[in-house]
Amino acid sequence: MARVGIVGFPNVGKSTLFNALTGLDSPTAPHPLTTAEPVVGVARVPDERLDRAGEMEGSAKITHATLDLLDLPPLGAGGGGAAGKYLGRLREMDAIAVVLRAFTSDAVPADDAGTDPVDQAERLLLELTLADAEVFERRRERADKEASSDQAKRPAAAAIAAAAAHLSEGLPLRSRSWTEAEREGFRDMAPLTLKPAVWVVNTDEDGADPDALHAAVADVVPDGDAVVVVSARLEEEAARLDPADRAELYDGLGLGSGALARMVRGTYDALDLISFYTVGPKESRAWTVRRGASVKEAAGRIHSDLERGFIRAEVVTIEDVLAAGGWDRTKATGVMRLEGKDYVVAEGDVIVVRFSV
Repeated sequence: MARVGIVGFPNVGKSTLFNALTGLDSPTAPHPLTTAEPVVGVARVPDERLDRAGEMEGSAKITHATLDLLDLPPLGAGGGGAAGKYLGRLREMDAIAVVLRAFTSDAVPADDAGTDPVDQAERLLLELTLADAEVFERRRERADKEASSDQAKRPAAAAIAAAAAHLSEGLPLRSRSWTEAEREGFRDMAPLTLKPAVWVVNTDEDGADPDALHAAVADVVPDGDAVVVVSARLEEEAARLDPADRAELYDGLGLGSGALARMVRGTYDALDLISFYTVGPKESRAWTVRRGASVKEAAGRIHSDLERGFIRAEVVTIEDVLAAGGWDRTKATGVMRLEGKDYVVAEGDVIVVRFSV
């Protein structure tokens, strides 16, 4: 399960987005610091393919993949605000969702944020960079002392010194390449500017051109980061509707499957994750693994016994299952493949593991 920390300036709509994603009712108000303490929630990953497969199988239970979300208090200028003391929690996350305000409202003052998402992105990236610079500078002094008495620690000390110098120039770590050995030396510091990020532009329902907003923000954030444009207020309202009415609303407004699907896709892309499935009458379920994972590693996501005693896997695509009308009918079509332990799982694979313990 991926863990995502949500950050942003005051009154940008962080908690509104959090509510839309989790279905919770975290307090929101038109003034800063409504979120004074971190709030934790779980967002179910929408998956129409899984729902259809579960219906075909008559599954007693359908289990979606999920994201763990942490809504942090807002950051202020110069790293201030209530979130400053909680940045350690953010370092525990697998990814960061940065909310940027692009909406105007007489009822919700812009305060520190303003309504220019590009300006906010640049300022917040600098805040995260400065937070890392402080951590690396402290570690650099200690690493230098350790390296002076232990030659084996000199490469790590050199990498930390290089990173500290890079950060001191106001540059995030992701703005240059680091070797795997260097990244390993940074690991226990959990640098914020090496974490995958999703930049969420919160706009009016009928606001500026979303494609233009997307392009403008993507131009200033690190390469590889995902950018999504949403109306958090609309999504929060949609989250309170039953699924049929919600789908009708999204369809009528041309929003596809809504903000959660877009943010989840952005998070998956940022973390290089994919989904695979198991289906059957008892349960149909989506599982998450890193892109490039072997089928044996994927088996371990289901249960450690399956990885330990792995023999082979039966594999089809979820599209094959849906086209055939279910798992048993799919087997009769002859499209099923037998794969060994080194097979690399693909997005949308349906897998049955044969094992012996």
